[in-house]
Amino acid sequence: MHRGIAAAVTGGVLAAALPVVAVTSAPAAGTDTAALTLTSDAAADAASRVASVVPVGPVADPGPPEFSVSGLLKSAGLADVARRAAEEEAAREGSADCDTDLGALGRVKPWVRDAARFLACLYGEPDLIGVAGRGRHSDHPSGLAIDFMVRGERGDRLAACALANRAALGISYVIWEQRINYGDGWERMQDRGSATENHVDHVHVSFERRPGTDDPVAARCS
Repeated sequence: MHRGIAAAVTGGVLAAALPVVAVTSAPAAGTDTAALTLTSDAAADAASRVASVVPVGPVADPGPPEFSVSGLLKSAGLADVARRAAEEEAAREGSADCDTDLGALGRVKPWVRDAARFLACLYGEPDLIGVAGRGRHSDHPSGLAIDFMVRGERGDRLAACALANRAALGISYVIWEQRINYGDGWERMQDRGSATENHVDHVHVSFERRPGTDDPVAARCS
């Protein structure tokens, strides 16, 4: 601290005693006027600093941070749901590439064989019919159709999965339970007289004459 300046803190307020410089109308003979001016300037500077001091009161203790138990539980629950969903998706993707027997398909097109494996592995590896003769117009003789021998809810899911991956698998249309779907909704078909002819005991999937546009995604299927 500058010599000649005394300070004390009282009640949070800084008080300072500054040297008082008495200036007469004229300095006495022999007085160093430069020193007198310097002393006066120092006193004025100290006074300015004291005037700028702001009293500081006691700071309140904020206490421990608050947190919501329900918020923590909710976050943990959402993380658990996300983890289970990721595990289920990984399991579906893994199950879409199994060692199901495709020997009975005959000389179907390569993308038709890939689609047969993808769908069969996801839905319990049902019996499959590939290249086969038919009395009416059909994609089976040219290796562009697969019959998945399923019924009921499993057939519903397999048909929906095929349509969800229609572009990726190169599918042209699906027939299931006397209905046909080209990708824009189901249309009723005429009654052909039997469960097999009406596609009640199997899902028929026909394919385009070129491969699909991408890899199928099991996560689109239930």
